[in-house]
Amino acid sequence: MKGDSEGDNETTRGLRGRLFSKIQPIVEGVMSQFKEPLILMLLGSAGISVILGNVADAVSISIALMIVSLVAAIQEYRSDVALEKLAHLVPHECTVVRDGKVMDDFLAVDLVVGDLVILSTGDRVPADCRIVDSVELMVDESSLTGENHPVAKTGEGLRLPPNPLLTQQENVAFAGTMVISGRARAIVLAVGCSTEFGKISMELGQVASRKSPLQIKIDELGQRLAFFSSLAIIVIGLWGWLKGRPLLETLTVAVSLAVAAIPEGLPICVTVTLALGVLRMARCKAIVKKLPVVESLGCITSVASDKTGTLTQNEMTVRSMFTLAWPQTNFTYTGVGYGVDSGKLTCSSTLGEQRAASYKAQQIDFAEFKALSALLNTACLCNNATLVECIDAEAEGHTGGTLSGQPTELALLVAAAKAGVPDPRPQYHRLQEVPFTSDRKCMEVRARPVNGIHVCETFTDACSVQTPPKRGSRLSADGSLYFVKGMPEKVLGECVSFVLPNGASDNLAEDDRALVLSQSRRMAASGLRVLAFAFGRTLGHLTFAGLMGMEDPPREGVSESIRKLRAGGVKVMMVTGDSKETAIAIAKRCGIIGDVDPEYVVDGLSDLLLSSNDVENGVTESLSGAELDAIPPENLPFSILNVRVFYRVVPRHKLAIVRALQTSGEIVAMTGDGVNDALSLKASDVGIAMGKGTDVAKEAADVVLADDNFSTITTAIREGKGIFFNIRCFLAFQLSTSFAALSLAGIATALGLPPPLNAMQILWINVVMDGPPAQSLGVEPVSDAILEAKPRRSNDPIVTRALLLRAISSSVLILFLTLKVFSHELEDGNVSKRDTTMTFMTFVNCDLFNAYVCRSANKCFYELPIFGNMAFIWAVGLSMVGQFLIVFAPPFQQVFQTEALSGKDIISIAMLSSTVLWLDTARKLFFPKIFTDDYGTSLVATKVGTGLVAKTKNWLFGRGYFYGKADKGAVRTNRGAKSSSVLAL
Repeated sequence: MKGDSEGDNETTRGLRGRLFSKIQPIVEGVMSQFKEPLILMLLGSAGISVILGNVADAVSISIALMIVSLVAAIQEYRSDVALEKLAHLVPHECTVVRDGKVMDDFLAVDLVVGDLVILSTGDRVPADCRIVDSVELMVDESSLTGENHPVAKTGEGLRLPPNPLLTQQENVAFAGTMVISGRARAIVLAVGCSTEFGKISMELGQVASRKSPLQIKIDELGQRLAFFSSLAIIVIGLWGWLKGRPLLETLTVAVSLAVAAIPEGLPICVTVTLALGVLRMARCKAIVKKLPVVESLGCITSVASDKTGTLTQNEMTVRSMFTLAWPQTNFTYTGVGYGVDSGKLTCSSTLGEQRAASYKAQQIDFAEFKALSALLNTACLCNNATLVECIDAEAEGHTGGTLSGQPTELALLVAAAKAGVPDPRPQYHRLQEVPFTSDRKCMEVRARPVNGIHVCETFTDACSVQTPPKRGSRLSADGSLYFVKGMPEKVLGECVSFVLPNGASDNLAEDDRALVLSQSRRMAASGLRVLAFAFGRTLGHLTFAGLMGMEDPPREGVSESIRKLRAGGVKVMMVTGDSKETAIAIAKRCGIIGDVDPEYVVDGLSDLLLSSNDVENGVTESLSGAELDAIPPENLPFSILNVRVFYRVVPRHKLAIVRALQTSGEIVAMTGDGVNDALSLKASDVGIAMGKGTDVAKEAADVVLADDNFSTITTAIREGKGIFFNIRCFLAFQLSTSFAALSLAGIATALGLPPPLNAMQILWINVVMDGPPAQSLGVEPVSDAILEAKPRRSNDPIVTRALLLRAISSSVLILFLTLKVFSHELEDGNVSKRDTTMTFMTFVNCDLFNAYVCRSANKCFYELPIFGNMAFIWAVGLSMVGQFLIVFAPPFQQVFQTEALSGKDIISIAMLSSTVLWLDTARKLFFPKIFTDDYGTSLVATKVGTGLVAKTKNWLFGRGYFYGKADKGAVRTNRGAKSSSVLAL
């Protein structure tokens, strides 16, 4: 079947289903702001002004209300747009056949009725589909029917009653269900809202998204600040009224002060900062599905990574072959990846005698290497991958290909193509297939030649050999053969003979079996994945063809990324189902095993004689799944403390590893791409799936790496640290502005002074504080020192002692400078427009200088690149333009009750306000321990002898949890230790 054509698709284009959430328009956002209590308070103040005949004040307040509401609505709109983009960053993909071409990574939303789709193990069914043909297809329909057991599906026609139940439709795969095993081809019957899953989805109401812990903390902080600010404002208002100030003036200033002092825009700032950070991650190919994950990224202390497709390229490459026909000859491949012309097949003697041969394309002489021909043809026939060769018009003779299938099987096809062996499958009719599973550890295919002639003499000879079948085995007929590939031990158990150099077969002796297994172990020790191949008329009475060793090379940049993670206090572990030899070889090449971690310095570990209890005591760098099973659950958290490689593990082991790490206080990120990774991805603090991984894995994960690159994890963790740091920076800015505004009004009222700022000026300060400058601090590039610091604890407070001290000291200086200017202008005893304008200009200038120094918590202003954050430059620039319009433009002068200042006044205010820069410099240079957060705080462990670990803590606060194994297996916790402590293991 060739599938629909593009022309056919155009006629059914309207049948597809796309569901997009609605973004609230800005106009509706502005109107919704008038439901906020603070806005209603200002509206009441404007109404009182009208009643008292002060129409000008009412108009001014109304204009200010529109400005404040518009700013808030725009911020919420930006947040909605950012979140809406996130919803479309993880498109569901599938494999479709159109015009006879197999199209991988096809967007499921672009499917139309009549499309031909290919379903494989681990796929999520993209639409309601009628199955055409299938091979042992099992589907999990629990998400649709509630039944937990997998359902067998078939391509056969069925007699069904009218309106059949879903469970009765055994030849239909429903959208949203998961393929557990097998494969199939199916025709799309319904898409989008027309599917059974879509019908249910349309009946569901929208569910409010859950706030992240960070957003909850921000809301709680805002509520506390609002309570204390409101209390202070009430006191200031009552005191002013008791002092004889006009009621309208007192009420208007108090309400305006409430709007400016209470950080009602703080939650919006946090949401926008998180959303923009997620979009930046998406540009780096790290797609975060939910905002709460962002804060967890900065807390990650352990990364448990799958090997295949994560640390490695997921482009298997055959490196060597072995046959018993030439046991002293090495057949090796050069080149990496799936490029057919990227390498060549060479052979050399293990005795050092170089064969004068370099075989590529059609140069190999299969008359000499009949056994090699049988091996390569078996690898192709027991294969479901696709390699469609094509000729590059720009480079004559350049052979490339379109690839589809599992990496291991693709590598086998490419290896055959490099040796000049054409794909024999078009010449064969497949009669039967038993797919590879983790339990069976082999794949079987029965096929016969279409024209009755086998592609190589060895296969023909195998058909003519009469061999008595083993008990329970199946005997082929009509010239068909079984072609088998799988684990060497499994395949050898089915073999009774092997291929000789002339293509004939000979009995497989025990010495031959030992030689094959020895060679298999030798290849595995060098990091290769080894598969054995066999063929024959009868299962259980096969002819051994040979071994093929392949590797999945580490991705470019992985070792450097792991080095950076380890330098930043993140422990990296490999969790794989491969053998110990392969796992350790790749771990060493990636840098997981090598120089000891900076947080764990182990002296003389290589000289220790490991006892039988050392595995349980955690003195080992690798553990198998069987060894994990042998460790008591209560000892598992400590036992895996120093383990860097877990091999031969199954899904339940991965889940146990994640939970054990979490029990010991680790924040765990788990990476994976397969169905077997889904449980551990879901259980981890941050589940990270590969973009080309199975739909099951991507659905369970919190983050999807679109480029399948482990290096992107490093970028995401750095971004997570930076986002939290930036949130603290703009929080310090907003708190200092709120404190200064409240204190200014409070002191003026207590001293009996007239209000330094009028209501409109206070509202403008609110726009500056909650508007563009604060937002731009959320996208400030963070220094490497912060990004490479040790992970923060998940329960770290947002407002730290250092942050609060910075905010208070800045607000005190802003208050002092503003009062100094105000008191100087009051020397004549009268409050004029010039007096309030000078005070207003000083406060705003100090606020903008304060925003500049809040870009970093540890760098002085002269160390910050001026154009390092263009968003900040634009934000401050627009604020300054608005400020000058308010002071110098006549229409704005009437609204804000200002007057034009001289150039001398502007210069003097600028010089005076710049004092904020020097105060910040003094704080960071001379009092860093008081005003700077200790982002490098972490545990440091040193192995000083067998069974002893010394742990120390950095100076700040001296808090932390110290884990160590006591004499009786208990875990000790030490709080408040500022000096080194030695714990007995």
